[in-house]
Amino acid sequence: MPKNIFSKFGFFALLFLRFSLALGQPIIIFSDTTIKNTEFILSPFSLINSDTINLDENDILIKDSYCAKGQPDVYDALHSFQSRKVDGFGGFLNDKINLGLEKIRLKGYKSDIKKLYIQIDSYTLEVYWFAVVGPSSDNHCYTRIDSRGSANGGRPAVEKQIPSIHLRHSKLIPVKLLEFNNDVLQYYDWKGNKLDTIKKFINIQQYFYKYYDPKFDSVNEITTEIINETKPVIIKSDIKRNNPITYRVKKGDTLSKISKIHHVSVSSIKKNNNLRSDIIQIGEVLKIR
Repeated sequence: MPKNIFSKFGFFALLFLRFSLALGQPIIIFSDTTIKNTEFILSPFSLINSDTINLDENDILIKDSYCAKGQPDVYDALHSFQSRKVDGFGGFLNDKINLGLEKIRLKGYKSDIKKLYIQIDSYTLEVYWFAVVGPSSDNHCYTRIDSRGSANGGRPAVEKQIPSIHLRHSKLIPVKLLEFNNDVLQYYDWKGNKLDTIKKFINIQQYFYKYYDPKFDSVNEITTEIINETKPVIIKSDIKRNNPITYRVKKGDTLSKISKIHHVSVSSIKKNNNLRSDIIQIGEVLKIR
């Protein structure tokens, strides 16, 4: 019987790993000193059904996705949940959740991030995330989320970055929300080129913290003054203006395909690049937004 590689793979010393396609489904075949010629059928990627996420009264579900495919250093781009300094690419998760927290305070409640779910599709390099924000149940008013992470750097690489994000929110108290740790099957090299042989995983780790302001602990009512004081500073528009996201055209690309990867329209790509037709050339660098 085929076994799920994600539940069994870590117990074996990997000597050889080969990838093929059978009926459209990836099959991994590897050998070691214990198991010979064993086939492992990868479980198909299954996206969380957001309708199954429980919401309490006044809760808000925030969900989004972004794709690292086509970006420089694809596995670094994969964990750019907010944005990376080098080119501004990212999913702007912080901005979107912080705005959700503000909506809860506008309802008159102390805000909190109750749940955060993250999924990565190894093959498409798509990152999906779901967050539930709502009235706080511990009397703290959480106003910010932030995170730091690493691709293949492990726990030490992540932990050494944590003091810097806490310093950014020096007047707030951090509470760890999620310690994300996911081994992503490496279908591509770091430049995004498809590999002929699948040999290893890329470990993605990201620590997410939510921050509350202790001075609001004794406050029973969220006033207009508090809402104004805790209003999130959204830098997404500044990032997009100063560091436009670009994509280098590869063999087999079309404007339609590229637009779906980046969640933009074909017409916007054509407008940003002064294209009069849908014809694009391999190696051409397109401005996405």
